[in-house]
Amino acid sequence: MTDKEKNNSSISINNDDQQQQNDNLEENKKTLVVDIDENNSINSKKLTQELTTTKENEDDPFLWPKKKKWIILSVLSCGAIIAPISSTIFYPAFLTVQEQLHTSDILVTTSAAVFLIFQGIGPLGWATYSDLKHTRRNVYLASLVLFIIASIICAVSNNIWLLIVVRCLQACGSNALHAIGPCTISDMFVPEERGNAFGIFYLFPLIGPLFGPTFGGYITQYLGWRWIFWLIAILAFIVLIFIFLFVPETYRKHKNLSPPSSDSSPPTKRKFINPLASLILFRYPNLSIVLSYISLFLSLIYIQAALIPREFNRIYHLSSSHTGLVFLSPAAGYMFGSVLGDDIINLSLIKIEPERRIHGTWLGAIIIPICYLAYGWLLEHKVPVIFPIIVMFFGGFGQLLAFNPIYTYLVDSFPTKSVWVNANLTFLRQMIAGIMSILSVPMEDSLGTGWTFSVIVFLYIIITLPVISVLFKGKQWRSKFRNDFNIEDDNIYI
Repeated sequence: MTDKEKNNSSISINNDDQQQQNDNLEENKKTLVVDIDENNSINSKKLTQELTTTKENEDDPFLWPKKKKWIILSVLSCGAIIAPISSTIFYPAFLTVQEQLHTSDILVTTSAAVFLIFQGIGPLGWATYSDLKHTRRNVYLASLVLFIIASIICAVSNNIWLLIVVRCLQACGSNALHAIGPCTISDMFVPEERGNAFGIFYLFPLIGPLFGPTFGGYITQYLGWRWIFWLIAILAFIVLIFIFLFVPETYRKHKNLSPPSSDSSPPTKRKFINPLASLILFRYPNLSIVLSYISLFLSLIYIQAALIPREFNRIYHLSSSHTGLVFLSPAAGYMFGSVLGDDIINLSLIKIEPERRIHGTWLGAIIIPICYLAYGWLLEHKVPVIFPIIVMFFGGFGQLLAFNPIYTYLVDSFPTKSVWVNANLTFLRQMIAGIMSILSVPMEDSLGTGWTFSVIVFLYIIITLPVISVLFKGKQWRSKFRNDFNIEDDNIYI
């Protein structure tokens, strides 16, 4: 082979090698591009998943930071005092209103009685609206606006009939926070945390009826009875601002509910609000028995509020301002029951089975009749004032001990319907409180203080006994509820 041919052959081989290197380089570039694309795709998917998870966490009240939950709970608890304080703050002004509006004591008393009754009726509509429109926040805002407007009209009323009618509207607007607030707690807190959360929430609503007459007496004496309504309107406006700023929507759409079976999707029909829809839950014995029990012992608050001023003035000759200080004793009992009750009962250990929560109510259930029976007979025998005051403290303490676990049982037993449960509780409690407040004065006049409270305690014991049956048949009744409402997972209490 000539040198020229050898050179040509060498050049050809070099060209082939160069081509091979170019091909390998191109393949490496393609592989690198594919790897980069795959990595970008994976990272994009991860980022999307992280963003989705973050969004879901923000939307799920269970996963909110504890600080946020407790701020919401504090705002709602303070706001829930509006309903009970506005029901009793008017009591000391009865005589003044009777004189200025030139009316009878029966009509003035009626204005207070219808307020209690409509406080029970109003939440039925608010509860149905809350579930139908999937909202808690809008219910709070709308009800407070209604309450503020009605309170302003009450403040300028010059006719007893106008006052009675507007008090009905005021009552309907006052109790939405009290009625729907526990549902917000159920939206945010897991079952193990609810006992303590409910105790804190109900602290202000339970002491409201006791502080109401104290404030009402001073306001009536120094500012006039119309300022009662101006001041509670201002209070409601402040609560409205705080809810608007600090309370987001907490309504949880329960994913565990099975959809209705249907082959074809019918056209969407407009839903109408049935304010009596929540009453359907009374067909379940565990709810009707427990609600009757709770409603009776909570009505004792209103009976005390109605009788304390006349009894302590008649027996101990206390002035209006000093009589108002007597209300601080049961209020302190409620506060200690709210703060310490959960630790004493150790509710944090009671999980899963709702019926086990009922065991936490027995200590309070025993304290209540002992204290109120002793209270009535101590006043009957006109013992030194310190003794009935001490008994009132322990009576209030027992009520909170009995209330927290038994109410938490109801919330856990009726998942997805906690708003209906609380509306029914408010309805029944206010009905009983209104009726017993009206009957308590004539009962005391005819029977005496001791026998009046003896009759009430006897009724309490009769209504408490059926609660024992819930321990044994509660699970069966809960299962019927879950089947009726297509709740598939038996382990959820939300």
